[in-house]
Amino acid sequence: MKKEFVLPILALSLICLVMAGALAMVNSITYPIIAEGAAQRAEAARREVIPHAEGFIPVDIESLSTSVLAAYATTNDAGYVFIVSVRGYGGEMRIIVGVDEDGAIIRSVVLAHSETVGLGTGIFDVASDRENQGGSLLDVDAISGSTITLHAYQEALGGALEAFETIRGA
Repeated sequence: MKKEFVLPILALSLICLVMAGALAMVNSITYPIIAEGAAQRAEAARREVIPHAEGFIPVDIESLSTSVLAAYATTNDAGYVFIVSVRGYGGEMRIIVGVDEDGAIIRSVVLAHSETVGLGTGIFDVASDRENQGGSLLDVDAISGSTITLHAYQEALGGALEAFETIRGA
């Protein structure tokens, strides 16, 4: 009776041990590749909002707003990059914002969102158009059908500018 009970447990335990070892081996091989890909995507996103930057140095974000997930200074004094998280209509929005040395928004790009396609996401195109014309969404009062998304986007831009002021004042 004991043999019938113990043998299957030992067999399953051995299978689990072998599979755990195989997964650990695959993880050790793929982790550096995945980490390198993530680092390249992050660098590309930073370069998208401040294309004339030579490089980026991480900035300590302890004293910044909790909505700021990461901050970077450019190595050639072209400005700062902030990754900000705000709550939009559909959930969390992560926006990367480039701010020049004078405190003007250079460009912003949505990294992740859950907004309604066609309504909320229309804000992203408006933001891009306004930034291409030297403005931003901060001076927009309303966009029909996208009020919550607009306010969240404005909150993200405001958070980036507030972080910029905090860093510059330090």
